[in-house]
Amino acid sequence: MAKDHDQLTRALFPEASSRVAVVQLDKTWRAVLERHHYPPAIQTVLGELMAAGALLASTIKNDGRLKLEIRGEGPLTLVAIECGANGDMRGLARWQEPAEAGGDLQALTGGGLLVMTTETAAGKRYQGIVSLDGDDVATVLERYFRDSEQLPTRLWFSTNDQRACGFLLQQLPGEREADSWQRLQMLTATITEEELLAQPAEELLHRLYHQESLNLLQSQNFQFNCSCSLQRVTNVLISLGRQEMEETLEQEGQVKVDCEFCNQVYLFDETAIERLFGAPDQQTLH
Repeated sequence: MAKDHDQLTRALFPEASSRVAVVQLDKTWRAVLERHHYPPAIQTVLGELMAAGALLASTIKNDGRLKLEIRGEGPLTLVAIECGANGDMRGLARWQEPAEAGGDLQALTGGGLLVMTTETAAGKRYQGIVSLDGDDVATVLERYFRDSEQLPTRLWFSTNDQRACGFLLQQLPGEREADSWQRLQMLTATITEEELLAQPAEELLHRLYHQESLNLLQSQNFQFNCSCSLQRVTNVLISLGRQEMEETLEQEGQVKVDCEFCNQVYLFDETAIERLFGAPDQQTLH
């Protein structure tokens, strides 16, 4: 197994108007798995979507965030990942039994949607949606880029319980050599899942494209970091209103909020709730 990197490696083919990106998530991926136990088939889909989010992270500007969601209608009901421009990532999946080990994406989800949301630092949201018509995450995303973005794209993924990896080849607008896209696809299709998991990204790019004109770009690092916080939780409680909080206190003796992404638990007793709603100038936290 290669050393931990948690890094995205990017490059451009200037004569072919195309780009390539390789991501290998190590500690980031293991941090997600440490917080929840997933059946093998669910873990594979979650790992592929984590790698996909990291591959697309280079499109995020400033302090924006990218969210990818699979919303299923079968045993797999939700896969959600979030990635910030600073490389912070988190992810989770929800499912119902049985989740067959050999099931493809169609069998696991029973149909549904893949939703891609980009949110800017100013709060503006841009969303793209595609149906889950495909056997795996790569097929669905390739169709999204072909139909919604008019960008021919190929994707490869490989995951295990230590590493989640992805490989993106994408044609960009612009002039290019004749047949260059077909040639790049043929070269890239020789990659194996074992190679993607084990070989350092730059060595892999050299093996695939040593006869091509290729310009390496600045790499990007990733880390697991949940965006939940006490302030965000208290703001949510305030938005729900005093009456609902008091009813919960009466029934449960406390208000408990669990973050599904990181398993952080936030507890509020009667004193804490009174502090939130006790005075008019405490109704909103800034």
